[in-house]
Amino acid sequence: MRIAIVDDLKNERTLVQKLASQYFDDRKTLYDVTPHFEEYETGERFLENYIPGKYEIVFLDIYMDKITGIDVAKRIATFDKDCSIIFFTTSDEHQLDGYSVHAIGYIMKPISDHLPAFYTAMDYAASRLLMDQAGITVTTDCGEIYLHYRNIVYIDCIGRTTYFHLTNMDLTVLGKFKDYQPIFLADNRFLECYRNIIINMDYIDRPDNDDFILKSGEKLPISRRKKATVLENHMTYFVKKRGM
Repeated sequence: MRIAIVDDLKNERTLVQKLASQYFDDRKTLYDVTPHFEEYETGERFLENYIPGKYEIVFLDIYMDKITGIDVAKRIATFDKDCSIIFFTTSDEHQLDGYSVHAIGYIMKPISDHLPAFYTAMDYAASRLLMDQAGITVTTDCGEIYLHYRNIVYIDCIGRTTYFHLTNMDLTVLGKFKDYQPIFLADNRFLECYRNIIINMDYIDRPDNDDFILKSGEKLPISRRKKATVLENHMTYFVKKRGM
């Protein structure tokens, strides 16, 4: 896991690195993660080296000279929706700004006095990483293939054939739809919106009457009988993902 620490105080950067390392040591039975840290003393220096996807977690001090942590976070949020942003600050006056960039943590200094909040933010960041790595091994006519859940848009069944619709292709897999059903529904990003259709909610743009409109423009039907429950589950997932 690649982690950036942006703070103008060296002792604060050292402390954050120590606490994050201790966190992963404490959680090693849950997460097989080796953290790699990069430190920056200014937001300007960080942005000079930043490219989308480079870091899984960015720790940001809000109060720095010139460009603030909020300004840096806005840049990250514009180009990298998957990066987990955790703020450190001596004041709670910018907490609403933290929500606007979907920060997963807003921790008061001194950090050592707020370790439960630190661990809560780290738990969320680590669980997001675990979701990103999760997947399934399927059998096709060409052999076994490992697919990351994040690349599966939806699965469906036509006749007796099960199809996995990926971001870049459609794949025919061996096995019955009903055998895949409990596996996918155990992951909270997947929703059975219609009989024999399970959708990855990360690819939903919006509901529209009796359909979900995907970000690709494709439409998938919503079960009329289960419509209220389906839409409620979608909204619950959406709200939790946005951190509202």
